[in-house]
Amino acid sequence: MNTVPIYEAKNKLPLFMHQAEESGPVFISRRNKTVGVILSFEEYKRIIARSRKDTILDRAAEFRKKVDGLFTNEDIDRIFDVRDHSPQGTSWENDVFKGVFDD
Repeated sequence: MNTVPIYEAKNKLPLFMHQAEESGPVFISRRNKTVGVILSFEEYKRIIARSRKDTILDRAAEFRKKVDGLFTNEDIDRIFDVRDHSPQGTSWENDVFKGVFDD
């Protein structure tokens, strides 16, 4: 782990940027306490990509790529449609107010 004082990071930023690109994060300290980090842009993108949560739209887009030409867009939309299409709604929607407004 490469840790440098903040004043040194300020004075030698290009050197530490190069180190971050070549050998990983450079930690910055103030009064012997780590207060920051210099990352390469590639490492930053990798961290962001890992922390991002997939949505159903992301999954649908991924599915579209994998099955290109096998399904129509309408078929895929039906596969990933998570809405309740029942005429009465779900049971909890029907029962949630049961007895509340009864006289």
